[in-house]
Amino acid sequence: MSTATRLLISLMIATGLLTGCGSTTIKSTQHNPIVHNAQPVAEQDLLDVGVDIFKPGVDQTSAEKEGVYLQVRNAEARYFPAQIVETLQNSGNWGVVRLIPGRQSEMDVWVDGQILQSDGEQLQLQITVQDSTGKTWYTKNYKGIASKYAYDNSIRSRNEEPFQGVYNDIANDLLVWFQKLKPTDIANIRTITELKFARQFAPDAFNDHIEVSSKGIYTIKRLPAANDPTLARIHKIRERDHMFVDTLQDFYGSFEKTMDQPYREWRRMSYEETIALRQLQNESAARLIGGVAAVVGGILAQGANSSVINTAGIVGIGAGAYAVKQGLDKREEAKIHVQALEELGTSLNAELEPTTIELDNNTVTLSGTVNQQYDQWRAILKNIYMTETGQAQPATNKTID
Repeated sequence: MSTATRLLISLMIATGLLTGCGSTTIKSTQHNPIVHNAQPVAEQDLLDVGVDIFKPGVDQTSAEKEGVYLQVRNAEARYFPAQIVETLQNSGNWGVVRLIPGRQSEMDVWVDGQILQSDGEQLQLQITVQDSTGKTWYTKNYKGIASKYAYDNSIRSRNEEPFQGVYNDIANDLLVWFQKLKPTDIANIRTITELKFARQFAPDAFNDHIEVSSKGIYTIKRLPAANDPTLARIHKIRERDHMFVDTLQDFYGSFEKTMDQPYREWRRMSYEETIALRQLQNESAARLIGGVAAVVGGILAQGANSSVINTAGIVGIGAGAYAVKQGLDKREEAKIHVQALEELGTSLNAELEPTTIELDNNTVTLSGTVNQQYDQWRAILKNIYMTETGQAQPATNKTID
């Protein structure tokens, strides 16, 4: 058997395999419900949870290479943590649960994440959970696949999140790890959280209360006295810090509401475009391979002596060239879908641009980004503490930009 003949047979087999891959898979939208603690837990035994802004998983260069829309990913990096916060709050298994960018406050448990994939059809998140002692509970990848029915408003509750199952699984895994803790473990975590916050404002008083190992694990060296006046002032400062964190939640709640409708529409269209793009790519590959096979067959026929076979060879070459052209046309059509997704991403980014928050504490007005405002807020708290302890003069009313 000649090399050309073997090539022809291989191409024909490949074409058959590709054209036979068009089966439809129906994906379920059912998911695990949230698990609740079987018995009520006393408030002092609950842990507070902070969820950081997620890593988008791509930068400008890799986004272009992978066909991901960076502006959408940046919005999702805020949206997914907000969904997890809401799910954890609804579980009733924790103390306060807050979305805090950059871990800018002290919490008992931290949830960090990275977006691995998000295209409307699939959501993959990498989640890492760590407590304030520095101990990592676990790192795990979560994956959800949405059915086309998830975006059918006629049969789907308008407020149902297509990937709620992913958030529920995260919440349930967190509960499993929490239930492994002994009461002494919980008390230790809460105390270290408090001492880490205290030493930010009074390092001279609290630096020697905890130590950190080379592996980043915090341990308690000694405890402050229960009636320590410095600790009492720190408690008041922390209450004010909680007030600001709660104000941030209003901002993220507003952001989520603003994002909800355009993002739902983008995911619905992205889902359709993702499926259509995959089908077009499969069709394009099949047409190209089939076309090349026809061209090779035509060349083989051209090499024969029979005039009939020779004519068939010419026809085969022409038909093959046409099939190749069709395959290339399909690729151009696929590019149109990619451009449509890019336009959707740009539009979404424009609609979701966060507005500046103005926070009036009767002494200052904060402005700038959320991170900038938090930095300013911590500076104000530091000044309040120093003023109360006689280390600084009271600040006058002013605006911090």
